[in-house]
Amino acid sequence: MVTSMTGFGRASEKCSAGNFVAEISSVNHRFLEISVRLPKELLSYEALVQQKIRERARRGKVQVRFEVSWAPEFRLQELREEVLESYLKRLDDFYRKHGRAERVDPAALLSLPGVFEAPAQDEEFWRDEVGKTVESVMEKATENWIGMRAQEGSHLECSILGLLAELEGYSAEIATAAEAAKGEAVENLRKRVLEVMSLSEEAVREQRLAQEIVLLSDRWDVSEEVTRLNSHLQKFRESLRSPEAVGRKLDFLAQEIHRELNTLDSKVSAANVRWIAVEGRTTLEKIREQIQNIE
Repeated sequence: MVTSMTGFGRASEKCSAGNFVAEISSVNHRFLEISVRLPKELLSYEALVQQKIRERARRGKVQVRFEVSWAPEFRLQELREEVLESYLKRLDDFYRKHGRAERVDPAALLSLPGVFEAPAQDEEFWRDEVGKTVESVMEKATENWIGMRAQEGSHLECSILGLLAELEGYSAEIATAAEAAKGEAVENLRKRVLEVMSLSEEAVREQRLAQEIVLLSDRWDVSEEVTRLNSHLQKFRESLRSPEAVGRKLDFLAQEIHRELNTLDSKVSAANVRWIAVEGRTTLEKIREQIQNIE
């Protein structure tokens, strides 16, 4: 089954601590690259989030983002008034010492170290309530993300199968056209050789002609290349049905198919065969664009 590297998944869940939202988005990438953005209160769960993604993806650039709307009664930070008063007193003393009459706005000091501190939270609450909610919402977002990737992969597979059928048609056309072109080339060669060697003895003439025809037939014989091309196309089709990640394998097979089409193009000088090979390479390029997004 083909899976796309492009996808998006979102899920939300509420608990007594607040509303938790997880979003996962991914695009194609040569390797697996995971970026996680968590509120500072949830940084300890980054390893869990990373593991969830690694269990479900082999390649792609994946971004995971968590947002939490904490419940009003759930206190994350407490104002330490004694620390704030200490900052204000020192600054007021500093201003008086230097003859300045203005006073400091307390709001400007709220970001200073120690003004706020996290209250002691119940470890069991963080493990059972917050931790389970993080894991649950991550699982739901992951399933939605995987579902979209599978849907996109199905579209890619249908498109590639259509293009693959075109390539198989071109392969059959090349085999037929090359065989017909070889017969014409042999006959033309026979006439040219006989004209050039008309003054030679008949035995020598026939021997030389036979040698040239054998050489020409060998040069124009594309059966081996067509067989390899068909083999690659069949392997490509089989790989699309594999449950494993096949993006890299398909990319390698596309390179092999391209090599065989180039060989056919250079081996047979007949214009119609070469044009069919050009059409084949054009179709193959469309396939290569599609498989860049397959995991």
